[in-house]
Amino acid sequence: MRVEGAVSSASVIEKMDSLDRRLLNLLGQDAKALAAIAAELGVSISNVESRLHALIDRGVISEVAARIAPERVGLPITAFYFLRVSQNADDTEAFGSLVRDIEQVEEAHAVSGQYDWLVKVRAQSVAEVQDILTRRLALLPGFVRGETMIVLSTACDRVNVHAVLHDVG
Repeated sequence: MRVEGAVSSASVIEKMDSLDRRLLNLLGQDAKALAAIAAELGVSISNVESRLHALIDRGVISEVAARIAPERVGLPITAFYFLRVSQNADDTEAFGSLVRDIEQVEEAHAVSGQYDWLVKVRAQSVAEVQDILTRRLALLPGFVRGETMIVLSTACDRVNVHAVLHDVG
């Protein structure tokens, strides 16, 4: 479930209490068992559910989803492409729109610096990583060049919920 809305982050943070922050932390660690989270927080499951829905309504939680283990579903390769796109608004906009349609793309960010886009993909093989670059990305409007980095191992892969754990005072 995705949530859209324009709620100011200051007003959202002000409305979060320490239980909301702890709930976010536990959800960030493992959202599969609301009963276990309720037990950890010392509250009822219905309290956890209502707080979870309130956090969604306020836009603090943008999505509740199962986190798939890519290697368990045949996608053991993670790669990042650092891409250059021609410097005009039409190409940048078209590129951003079309890159979302490539099913292996997990994340795509317009970035500052030497490159214009950082794109993360999950793939079945190194050959597929090359194919995505040469047969998909390179054909998008404005593509100039790309650099590919294949992930050898991952030490940390999470959303940093710890940043919201401290009370704002």
